[in-house]
Amino acid sequence: MPTTPPSPPRRDLSQGRKALFYIGMTLIAIGLISFLSTFISAAMNFGEFDEFESRGRSMAMRAFGGMILMIVGVVVSNLGRMGAAGAGLIPDPQRQRQDLEPWTRSAGGMLNDALSEVDALKHRPAPTASAATVKVRCPQCKALNDEHDKFCGQCGGPIA
Repeated sequence: MPTTPPSPPRRDLSQGRKALFYIGMTLIAIGLISFLSTFISAAMNFGEFDEFESRGRSMAMRAFGGMILMIVGVVVSNLGRMGAAGAGLIPDPQRQRQDLEPWTRSAGGMLNDALSEVDALKHRPAPTASAATVKVRCPQCKALNDEHDKFCGQCGGPIA
């Protein structure tokens, strides 16, 4: 049975996920403005007790509404940034890996960029293919010696 080739890795976020991210960020900004506006209203009306109850109710609604908008905005922006599986809403490790692939690729790219700046790594000679070295244990002292040695480099005993 022929197998389908694996899909190429995604290197960018889809337009839908980008839109979700920006919608979430907009909700966070609106919620923050709404929440902070209660402090401005309280400061501007400090000491005025006319219509205190209705003004207090309005400020409380703006504060709680702003907090709810910020929480919803964080959830929506995380869904856009990490996808449904990456954000933990869908418990599927394979799909989570696919959703987070652009970010893991980005982290690897940033690591390579940082390593390319290290002077010790810039001038390191390229590794060469070397023959495998076989070691033989000395029967007397159990030290490791090259396979062609006739005598142990540690105790001087003969290696049979």
